[in-house]
Amino acid sequence: MNENIVIAFKVVPVILIIALGIILEKTKFINDGTVKGMKKIVLNISLPSLLFLNFLRADLKPKYLLISLVIFATCAIGLAMGFLFKKLQRSTNQFYPSVYSSFVTGLLGYPLFISVFGSEQLYKLAILDIGNLTFIFTILLSFLDSVSCDRSGRTKIRFTEQIKKMAKSPVMVGMLLGILISMSGKGAFFETYPATSAIVTALTMFANTSVPIILLVMGYELHFDLKNFIAPVYAVLLRVIMMLSFAYFLNTYIIDKLLGLDEMFQMAVYTMFVLPPTFIIPVFIEGECEEKGFILNFLSIHVIFSIAAFIAIMTLVR
Repeated sequence: MNENIVIAFKVVPVILIIALGIILEKTKFINDGTVKGMKKIVLNISLPSLLFLNFLRADLKPKYLLISLVIFATCAIGLAMGFLFKKLQRSTNQFYPSVYSSFVTGLLGYPLFISVFGSEQLYKLAILDIGNLTFIFTILLSFLDSVSCDRSGRTKIRFTEQIKKMAKSPVMVGMLLGILISMSGKGAFFETYPATSAIVTALTMFANTSVPIILLVMGYELHFDLKNFIAPVYAVLLRVIMMLSFAYFLNTYIIDKLLGLDEMFQMAVYTMFVLPPTFIIPVFIEGECEEKGFILNFLSIHVIFSIAAFIAIMTLVR
């Protein structure tokens, strides 16, 4: 069978589970409370377990730190470009710059990447995500804390509190613990020693639940406003073009020429850079307003674009 068709079919399970999530929402089979609980399990248990195990088994090198720093800088450039686009388009949406920064790696990037390359390669995408998460918990949250539909009675979050929140994030803790044990050279011992191997087995069980739950939640939370469709689509196309340009530059001059890393890192970069911005953005928008509706519609539309773009890129560049 043609390799391009094979790659497309590998993503079909992702699409089917997202579609099931949409059906579950439309039929009211599950409710918002159920989904909220599912998200807590993913973000606090199963996804940290998946990342811990991937870094534990990874062959990590000090130069990987540079990749995380580059991703952080790229996210910052994206946010700056968002301010420029806002000015050029004379947009009054105060949240608009945020949609051009960050990536929803954990909730969409990981399932897509695993579907084609397998979980054993996931750490290469997760390394990129360290820079992305650091940007989200510092620069992006600081920006979102400065804008709101309704700021009355709202307490501003201090920067030090944001850093503490990042340090306590189960996802970040899982990654860092995996990195520390792997770089200490104790990874194999941790997996074979009876007491710790039991922990690894339990974490593996949790990790195996992360992808389907993530995709069900994503499908459930997709909402399209067809009456206000044009502006978000235009913004999505602008972001995709910008991010893919960044991805080509990073792969050509940083990943390949400067660091000499393998093709899988390049695939990880392309995977990340077709993704929507973090879903944290609407969560941190206080109040209800038309501008928030734009953000929600933008994210839903971008998910569809991301899946289509991921399939196209994987079939073209591999």
